[in-house]
Amino acid sequence: MRNHTATHLLNLALREVLGSHVEQKGSLVDETKTRFDFSHDKPVTAEQLQEIERRVNRQVVLDQPVAAVVLPLAQAQKLPGVRAMFGEKYPDPVRVVMVGAESPDKLNHDNSVEFCGGTHLPRTGLIGYFKISSQEGVAKGIRRITAVTGKPAYDDVQTRSAIVDELAATFQCRPDELQTRVGVLQDQVKALQTQLKKAVGAALTGVVDELIASAPEVGGAKVVVAKLPDGASNETVRTQIDRVKQKCGSAFVVFGWSEGEGNASLIAAVTPDLVKKG
Repeated sequence: MRNHTATHLLNLALREVLGSHVEQKGSLVDETKTRFDFSHDKPVTAEQLQEIERRVNRQVVLDQPVAAVVLPLAQAQKLPGVRAMFGEKYPDPVRVVMVGAESPDKLNHDNSVEFCGGTHLPRTGLIGYFKISSQEGVAKGIRRITAVTGKPAYDDVQTRSAIVDELAATFQCRPDELQTRVGVLQDQVKALQTQLKKAVGAALTGVVDELIASAPEVGGAKVVVAKLPDGASNETVRTQIDRVKQKCGSAFVVFGWSEGEGNASLIAAVTPDLVKKG
């Protein structure tokens, strides 16, 4: 019941935050979660998710009434802001679930109003808390949001808070400084990767020059075959192969290297003159 009532509030919040183009494309509600599919052609941003959560939880805090009425279908279809499940045929009369109003004459476009035969809470405050746990794309133009309510929502927040506290302790900073601290570390990692790439490239240059000098010739072409030192990468190896082609003029090259335990790579190449010879 918590998750079902929260789904109605989520449906309203999605249209308010993302736009009127949002249409329900499917849902699954059980005792652990609500899973809601809707039309939207791009990922929902972190800021939008926060705003959606804020709007749903505002309705929870306001402890709005949740009421169901049975109305003739034609009359129900004229209610302000009413929503119906895509492509579904409804009985006449139809059951309408309203959040924030106890009777149809008190409805406005700020209320959640849906055709629904399911079970709901009598008031939104009983939801306790609403937390989005994930979002993903499930098909072209269709996104999926999964959320939890009540104790599972509280547990989710506690788990995330504990992770943030642990990271803050690891980086010896306040939780609100984590984003800046991680950004600095990412910049440092990029700089170190650049330095490492240059160092590996310089070391490989010396190794490959020695291989070229000692390589045998077959039919006038240098045959350069070797296992390169650990630390090489696809990019650095291809750079060295280009050097071999330029320095030798005519060459057959095979380089192998390892980028980690149980992982081996090979690249074979020949100069254009050998390609022409077949």
